[in-house]
Amino acid sequence: FSDMASACSILYEEQVLCSICLGEFKEPVSTPCGHNFCKGCITQYWNSQDNAQCPLCKRRLGNKPELKVNTEFRDVVEHFNRMRVQGGPKIVAQPGEVPCDVCTKPKLKAHKTCLVCLASYCKPHLESHQNLKKHKLIDPVSNLEDRVCKKHDKMLELFCRTDQQCVCMMCLNDDHTGHEAVPLERAFKDWRGMYENMTLKMKKTEIFSFLSVKNIRCFVEKSRETTVDEIRETVQILTAFVASVQKYQGELVEAIEQKQKDIEKQAEDQTTLLEQGISGVRRLRCDIEQLMQSEDYLYLLQNYPFNVMSENTHLMDQPTDSILRMTQDIPDIGQQGHIEMVKKSVGQIEETLRNEMKMLIQKDELMKIQQCNAVDVTLDPYTASNWLKVSGDGKRLTFRGHQQIFSSFFGRPFKYLPYVLAKEGFSSGRFYYEVQVSNCKRWLVGVVKEYINREINSIPTPEDGAWILNTPRNMFLNQIQTIGVFVDYEEAKVSFYDVEARSEICTFTE
Repeated sequence: FSDMASACSILYEEQVLCSICLGEFKEPVSTPCGHNFCKGCITQYWNSQDNAQCPLCKRRLGNKPELKVNTEFRDVVEHFNRMRVQGGPKIVAQPGEVPCDVCTKPKLKAHKTCLVCLASYCKPHLESHQNLKKHKLIDPVSNLEDRVCKKHDKMLELFCRTDQQCVCMMCLNDDHTGHEAVPLERAFKDWRGMYENMTLKMKKTEIFSFLSVKNIRCFVEKSRETTVDEIRETVQILTAFVASVQKYQGELVEAIEQKQKDIEKQAEDQTTLLEQGISGVRRLRCDIEQLMQSEDYLYLLQNYPFNVMSENTHLMDQPTDSILRMTQDIPDIGQQGHIEMVKKSVGQIEETLRNEMKMLIQKDELMKIQQCNAVDVTLDPYTASNWLKVSGDGKRLTFRGHQQIFSSFFGRPFKYLPYVLAKEGFSSGRFYYEVQVSNCKRWLVGVVKEYINREINSIPTPEDGAWILNTPRNMFLNQIQTIGVFVDYEEAKVSFYDVEARSEICTFTE
C-alpha cells in the first residue's frame, strides 16, 4: 500500500496538475506535442500570444489547433483524485478554517497561502506548488482580496510612512509619489518594537492593577475585620457602662431607700416623744379642769400641783411652727438632693457621649466626602483683586500689601475687596475642595453664585449670593490649618469642616 501511495503521489504531482494554473485539470486537452492542460487555461494562454506554442516545451504549433477534451485522460485524473481523497488524510476544512482553493468538494484544510498566486493550498497541492521557488508562502489566511491594491490590482508590498498605509509598487508612481515607503517586513519590525514596548507597559499596568485590586481587597477584608472588632469592643464598652450604671443605680436606690428608712425612724422617734408629751399634757389638763370645777378656794389653793406644772412647762413652751417645719423638711431631706444630683450627672454624661458620637460620625462622613466628591480647584487670576497675586499654577494666593493698578482685558476683577474666584463652576451634583489657611491671619473662604457683585464693598452674605466662613466674624478660626468646603447642589447645602480635627464647623441650608 505504501508503494502504491508513493506511485500515486508521483503520478499526481507530475501528471494530474495543470502546469498553467497548478490545479486539478478541468476539461483536460492534449496538444500535438503530447502535453496536457486545462482547456480554458491553454485557450487563454494562446489568446495572449500571436503564435500558438506549448507552454512547457515551447514547440511552435503553427495555427491554433482545434482542441477536444481528452475523455480518457479526464477519467484517469478523476480516478486518481478519488484515490487521493480516500487514501490520504482527510483533513477537511471546518467552518472558520481556510479551505484549499484547488480542491473540489470536499475541500481540504489549507496548509499555506501563496501571496503571488493569491490562493491557498492544502498539503497535497502544496507539494507541486513548492517547485515555484519565487512564490512567497505564508500561513493560511482568508480574504486575500484585502491584500491586493484595489486601484492597481497588485499585491500590497510596501508601507507608506507618510500616509501610514499599505501600498503596492504602482502606488509610488501614482498617489504616493515622493513619499517614504519601506517593505512591509521592515515596517512590521519597526512597529513590532513599538508594540513590544506598549505591551510591556500594558503588562506592567496589568500587574500593577492586579496588585492594586488585591491590595484593595485585602484592605477591605482587614477593614471588615477591624470593623467587626470595633463593633464588638464598642458593644462591650457600652454594655459594661450600662452594667456600671445599673450597679450604681441599684446602690443609689438602696441609699435613697436607706435614707427614707432613717427619716421614717427619726420621724417615728419624734412622734413617740410628741405622743408621750401629748398624754402628759392631756392628764395634767384633765386634773386642772377637775380642780377648776371646785368652789372651795382654800382646797383649790392648797392642792394645786405647782410642782407638776413646773416640770412640764417645756411641753407647753414647744413652738408649734418648729414642729411643722420639721415635718415639712422631711421630703426635701430624702429626695430632692439625690434627684438634682442624678439629673446633673446624667446630663453631663449624656452630653459628653453625644458630642463624642457626633465627632466620630462626622469623621466618617468627612472621609466619605473626601473620597467621593473631591474636585481640583484653580484660582482665576483675571477675577483677582488688584490687591492679590495669583501664582502661575493657580494654587497659591499672595496679598501684595498695596493695590497695583492694571487693566484686565480678559476678565472683570473685584474692585474694592481682595477677593478672587476659581475657574471651575458647578451647577449640579456634589463637590468638595480644601483650602490651606494656616499662614493667614485673616481669610475668607466660601462659595458664591456666578452673578456675585464684584464691586461689593462689604463682606457678602447669603442675600448677596455668598456662603462664606471668615476670621473677622469667628476669631477662634485662626487656629484652624485647613478648611474643607462641601456643597450639595441638589440639597442646597454648604458645609465647612476643620480638616485636621475632622469636625464640622458650620452648615448653611436653603
